[in-house]
Amino acid sequence: MRRSIDIKSVLIGVLLATLILFLAGAVPFAHWEEYGRFQIETNETHAFILDSATGQVWSSIFSDRQSMIGEPNFHAPKTVPLAREGG
Repeated sequence: MRRSIDIKSVLIGVLLATLILFLAGAVPFAHWEEYGRFQIETNETHAFILDSATGQVWSSIFSDRQSMIGEPNFHAPKTVPLAREGG
């Protein structure tokens, strides 16, 4: 029993695989200096975020499961994305 290969299907599959590889490569990654910059420590009642580049610490105290007492910027973004070079 002989099977024939549909050239159009093979070509579409190769093009889709290539497109997926190009799209995965286009995802912006953080610079190597940014990895490990933020350290997070928690327990049942406290949460701390340490920026090891600047030494700034954000803290929050959980009085119960519903409410938090602490800095108003605890949940705010801690950095602004860096502009991509050459683009």
